[in-house]
Amino acid sequence: MRPLTKVAKPQVLVSNEDTWTAAYAEALPEERPRHERWRHAEIKAALREELGGKCAYCEALVEDVSFPHVEHIIPKSIRPDLAHRWHNLTSACGRCNIAKGDFFHADRGLLNPYEDDVDAHLMFLGELIHPALGSARGTLTIKKLGLDRLDLVNSRGTRLTAIRDALEAWHAAEEPLKSVLEEGLRLDAQEGEFTRSVTAYLRSFEFPI
Repeated sequence: MRPLTKVAKPQVLVSNEDTWTAAYAEALPEERPRHERWRHAEIKAALREELGGKCAYCEALVEDVSFPHVEHIIPKSIRPDLAHRWHNLTSACGRCNIAKGDFFHADRGLLNPYEDDVDAHLMFLGELIHPALGSARGTLTIKKLGLDRLDLVNSRGTRLTAIRDALEAWHAAEEPLKSVLEEGLRLDAQEGEFTRSVTAYLRSFEFPI
């Protein structure tokens, strides 16, 4: 998980957010599936731009393995009035989306990467993620979303092995190649999978991230 910032609201929501929200919120629960509009192509495209194709929670590249899910930060079952509000929409992989389900707690719930200081709650040590000391919300987020599940740990480990090889090449290079490799590592850290784990790893080697 990394800090996230919303991109501009897609035009389809600028035009329809209020209408779609009212229709969904006013419908009976059994009628709401007819009023679901958050899967609109413009919304999914904006979320892909916002997240770089990565899950908002585990940071895996979603489209490599499945279709991304439009995720409601506050579950639509709890706040149907937020079902089509841009600030409440993000994108997640199927595993994280299902693990989160309808879980919500107003004060002591999961970390919100758009609002919370992720680094105050989570520590990234190699392929592992640990809660910061005393952070109940960090512990809850890791356990509820399964951010410590074995397949993720293995995937982060594979990613960091590749980063280590690139780091060795950068360390051994001379200018001007060194600067080119350095910029490539920075770009890869931001655009590739597991950004927070990779940047923490690079910093541990005093790489100028």
